[in-house]
Amino acid sequence: MDTLRFQVPTVIAVAFTIAVLIGSFVWFSSNTDAMMESGAQFYLESNARSQAAAFNAKLSNLIEVLEQAGKNLETFGMDDFEDMAARITGSGVPRNFTRVAVATFDGRMVDNAGVVENVSHLSYFQRARSGETVISDVAAVDRVNGDYLYIALPIKRGLKVLGVMYGQFPLALLGDLIHSVGFQETSTSLLLSGDGTIIARSSVNGLVTNRIANFFDMGTSWGLKGEIEVNDIKIDVISGRTFTVPYVCDSRGRLAILTPVGKNNWYYAIVISQETIKKQSTKISMYMLAIIIAISFAFVTLFVTILHLLRRTALIEETNERFRMVTTQTQAIVFDYDFQKQMLVLNGNVKFIDKNARETYSGDEITELLSRLLHENDLSVLEELRAIRDNQSSAFARELRIKCADDLYYWHRLTGTVVRGESGKPLRLVGNFINVEDEMNREIQLTRKAEIDPLSGLLNKGAFCAHVSAVLADASSDNLYAFYIIDLDNFKKVNDTLGHIVGDFVISDVAQKLCTVFSENDFVGRIGGDEFAAFLKLSGNGTQIGRQIIQAKAGAVCTIVDEVYSNDDHDVNVTASIGVALFPAQGRTFDELYEAADAELYSSKKKGKNQYHICE
Repeated sequence: MDTLRFQVPTVIAVAFTIAVLIGSFVWFSSNTDAMMESGAQFYLESNARSQAAAFNAKLSNLIEVLEQAGKNLETFGMDDFEDMAARITGSGVPRNFTRVAVATFDGRMVDNAGVVENVSHLSYFQRARSGETVISDVAAVDRVNGDYLYIALPIKRGLKVLGVMYGQFPLALLGDLIHSVGFQETSTSLLLSGDGTIIARSSVNGLVTNRIANFFDMGTSWGLKGEIEVNDIKIDVISGRTFTVPYVCDSRGRLAILTPVGKNNWYYAIVISQETIKKQSTKISMYMLAIIIAISFAFVTLFVTILHLLRRTALIEETNERFRMVTTQTQAIVFDYDFQKQMLVLNGNVKFIDKNARETYSGDEITELLSRLLHENDLSVLEELRAIRDNQSSAFARELRIKCADDLYYWHRLTGTVVRGESGKPLRLVGNFINVEDEMNREIQLTRKAEIDPLSGLLNKGAFCAHVSAVLADASSDNLYAFYIIDLDNFKKVNDTLGHIVGDFVISDVAQKLCTVFSENDFVGRIGGDEFAAFLKLSGNGTQIGRQIIQAKAGAVCTIVDEVYSNDDHDVNVTASIGVALFPAQGRTFDELYEAADAELYSSKKKGKNQYHICE
């Protein structure tokens, strides 16, 4: 049923995609021509404006070159015609110019070849002498250099016009200046005068043959169906705007884009075959269709992937729900600590620890949380966790007590795996901690059972020796410890006259009395039949105060143990003889302290019993 639930949307997605593909193909087939015509027109008009602006800039550069040549003459002056003629004759011709000449204010002109003529009657000279920069509107013919245009500009000193600078540049140069960018092999660029005369054409001019001299003679009909009159086009030219006009030449469709240049009422025109646009349209249509197919395929793939992820997410959610149920029952929590982000993420039944517990903690919140929840005897785990950064361990395990929501401490087992980078630097610590209260209680009971003397309830000799030896292994000379050996006086007489039942009672009774003298931090054990031992830890006490406490404890034992035990027929007085050795004065190991205390015990027995002796 679940499989069917996920298959139905997939089938719908595939069907929808196929419908989109078919619809897109039909729509593109019917609308591509109109779209491409509109798009091509916009692109070509923008391109024409850009080319016209570029041509204008190149023409301005020519004017600047000529102006610079005129400024060089300003420096020397133009009063002496012979001197000026010598300078212009001996100078080179500026780049892109075939002839340059200089005319004085009265109209006498000399060119770079030394030819002298009078140009005072020519209109370009008169206009330039009045301060105007003049560019010829139509081409002139030079027998030597061929067709050319000229530029004439005033030579000034301040506001005063001294003369005129004149330069000719070949008409072929304009063909290079108007060469179009875009559709280079399939279009022709033209430079037109205001009346439509073709002044120059680009090198690629297959669409406009050289025999056609005027733009308005190019078309046999204007418009897509001959609906445009030539006079309408001329009006558009006079208005100085950019426009596009289709036309037919020899039964072939053309498209002309015209835009003003900004000089001499010139127009820049780009002519392109409509067949070329049609081919571009078809190519772009195929590209667009291929893109739609790719997008549709990606859509189906994405949709199916999302469905798969939703299914996987549902399965994961079900698994997580089972996990939450299990962790709630077992009081288990999974954790993930990120060392770089200092972020702790908890998953599981976190509420059993604290009803206000969150699933994420960061920075100092982690230390505060652990300090608040850990038992005071287990706080060392914080340092162990910090040490993971510096050691190379790959795993961590520890039993510790955690305060839970009921304000009681319970044993938990913390286990984790350290994930390290290539450099060995820890990246994450992932693991869990589980409530092991019952397990730890059983282990504690078993341990206590193995360590406790069954008759007295005190540590047996092996456990007493182990605990004392562990303390001594970490002790320093600054510590002061006392090792007591306590032997019961007349205990054999108790067994012989009062019986072993009373003897067992005496052992148990003395054990309870010793526990009232020594604290929970001290060790008390039964190391023989009627022989007891105690280990008193006095870390941090001064030597004098420590000795006073040691003596007081020994005296208290003698006092509290002194008691008469009886039955119906006999009475036996039980007392204690004690020997005390001190760490580190009398020894640093269990055996050394035991031997020294035993010698003092022998002295107590020898001197009358019911007393204590402390090694000096």
